Amino acid sequence: MKSFAKILTVTLCTLLLFSCASAPKNEGKEKADDGSMTEAELSYIKDTAARHLLQNDVEKDNEILRKVSIPAKLGAEGYDVLEKFMLASLGTGVGIAAPQVGINRRVIMVQRFDKEEKPFEFYYNIEIKKTYGEKVVGWEGCLSIPAGFGQVERWQDIDIEYDTEVDGKIVRKSENIKGFTAVIFQHETDHLNGILFIDIKTADPLMTREEYREMRMKEKAEKEAKEQNNE
Repeated sequence: MKSFAKILTVTLCTLLLFSCASAPKNEGKEKADDGSMTEAELSYIKDTAARHLLQNDVEKDNEILRKVSIPAKLGAEGYDVLEKFMLASLGTGVGIAAPQVGINRRVIMVQRFDKEEKPFEFYYNIEIKKTYGEKVVGWEGCLSIPAGFGQVERWQDIDIEYDTEVDGKIVRKSENIKGFTAVIFQHETDHLNGILFIDIKTADPLMTREEYREMRMKEKAEKEAKEQNNE
């Protein structure tokens, strides 16, 4: 009996220790899954001296760019600052993702060329749900890849789903996106999964920014000359 009592006591103590040790982990997991920013993320995004536009040729930056981002909570503390910094970091770009400014959350900003005023809009927890037709090859660059431009195959017709706020509640919304805007959505969504366009580009080498600019200027001049000849 004494031996049995001793075993029972040890077993109960072990279970109690396991329960106590496990509780903080579960609490931490719930906090992370909520989509709210951690204290570390809030500290970083509010530190104007620390935050920056990440580049893939910097080892520490590339590690962040290569991570799969976790869900974001629309309207939670810090996301208003994140949005403002993403917009300020955009420059002449047409889209940007939160990992590019050091926050691995599923938030992107896209210029909607398919709308009359071509506005910049933010999308939370976006997913590409369906694709249609065939892929088309086109040139792409990236704010986080200074090496240059490359050609990538992208769908021209996609269905997306994302979080939005309606009457004070967060709901999922679906949209069909076509053309160049669909390409931007795909590029930025790739960032949330740790994918850069250089991972999926064609076998052709990258074109430097200077070479790309010269190519576009030449194309523009040829187009204008053709239009004048047709008048």
